[in-house]
Amino acid sequence: MRELLNRKQLYNAVYEIMEHKLNLPMIADFKENARLNEDLYMDSVMILQLILHLELDLGVHIPDEMLVPKDFHTVSSLLDFLEGLSPSSPLKKEKGI
Repeated sequence: MRELLNRKQLYNAVYEIMEHKLNLPMIADFKENARLNEDLYMDSVMILQLILHLELDLGVHIPDEMLVPKDFHTVSSLLDFLEGLSPSSPLKKEKGI
């Protein structure tokens, strides 16, 4: 049985996606209180790409109706959102994470 990802593992997974898959130019500014739009310069297309990578890389399904802007304001709010996903679609630890 796979184990749930803790906050530090989620933080590292989001960082890896932003650095290696999105090639985020402002990755040096990545920290929990960094604002996705204003500090990391992520536009709406990059946010959608991030969501896709989260689903594919972490093996989680994020229903469209759960997507609200407040959850994608800061790295911290994104981590809170990921931690709060329902048990029916939990984030599971994948090999290599």
